[in-house]
Amino acid sequence: MVIKNRAHLLTYLNSEQRLLLLLCGQHNNENIAEAKLLLAKPFNWTRLIALSERHRLLPHLYKSIKEISSSISADIPSELKDKYFLQTEHVLRLASEGVRLSSLFNQHGVSNILLKGPFLSDQIYGDVALRPSRDIDMLVLPEHVEQVDGILLSEGYRMVYPDFSLSRKQKSFYQRHKNQVAYRNPQNGILIEVHWRLLSQTSLLPITTERVFADSQEQIIAGKPIRVLSPAQNFEFLCLHGSTHQWFRLLWLRDIVQILDVNLANLDGVLINAKKNNNEKPILQAIMLANLFFGTSYPVDEKSAKSVKGIVIHAATAIISEEKLTLSRGLTRFRLPIYKMRLKKGFIYKLNCWSILQPTFNDWKMVRLPDRLFFLYFPMRPLIWFYTVYIKKHGNRIIR
Repeated sequence: MVIKNRAHLLTYLNSEQRLLLLLCGQHNNENIAEAKLLLAKPFNWTRLIALSERHRLLPHLYKSIKEISSSISADIPSELKDKYFLQTEHVLRLASEGVRLSSLFNQHGVSNILLKGPFLSDQIYGDVALRPSRDIDMLVLPEHVEQVDGILLSEGYRMVYPDFSLSRKQKSFYQRHKNQVAYRNPQNGILIEVHWRLLSQTSLLPITTERVFADSQEQIIAGKPIRVLSPAQNFEFLCLHGSTHQWFRLLWLRDIVQILDVNLANLDGVLINAKKNNNEKPILQAIMLANLFFGTSYPVDEKSAKSVKGIVIHAATAIISEEKLTLSRGLTRFRLPIYKMRLKKGFIYKLNCWSILQPTFNDWKMVRLPDRLFFLYFPMRPLIWFYTVYIKKHGNRIIR
């Protein structure tokens, strides 16, 4: 795909995709007027709603439609309203439980930061319900992980990722190379992911968790204090998160636009800090994608634009493609590490991009080895992967 500018990008989009961008982007007169024109023409509501769910923008879509509903002739389906209130109810439950657990952890001397989800939504939009979320994300210091495990178990949560006990070697390897475990409460269904680093790859964001806590700030939700990331760190973190996931959800880009629009972060300052971490490419990629999809006009010089042109087109293709096409399967999974290697310089970082070659929970569950033979998981990894992807799954399809 070749994308010269925003006008050229729009030629690749159908009516529903264009409507989503106009209604969920910046609320200016030009966007609203163009959206009204498209709403007056034939389009598919079911496809538009499904597209908003795929990109996690349904709350944005609903609120925008509601604002202009009196001036459009289109019949707004009840499905949109129903889905919005269901998502809002779930997000409010997550927010309430997140605040409760944060307070409980503090009572036990466990410092914590609430990430993304309704807490980021409140921080940048002033509305906890504008960011759909499936779980609570919480950052703790590495030395508190075991204590957090005990607290959550006493609160009725059960670890679901991993869903079995790790040996000493497995636990040590996992804590070095990954950054989270997950718990679910079978009573209320709420899922919480406990992180001890912002990202799995320490070479991607070389900032200690202690530094993240030192720079964090207090935020009040429902009269209760919680801690969230500082705007500058949040911006870089969100750019890295979006970039490594190919920006295939437009909500992530919408967050970037919002942070800059409400002046929570200064773009020049963010770029200066990002360069210290060798992360200017993901920042520039985010800015150029925001300009392409949401029509912003953040400045990017010609030399910088050229340096990230390839990864911008890669992400733009992932955004407008069907979601199933962005999910790597079989041998196509090797495309993602190759793409990630283009995001940043550095031998260690590029080597870490090939984490798919490292042992996983599934490997450890499928083949149980004593710790003294742990090293055998590395040469076995390709064999287990091939069996899981091509033989086991193929066999399951035949059985069905």
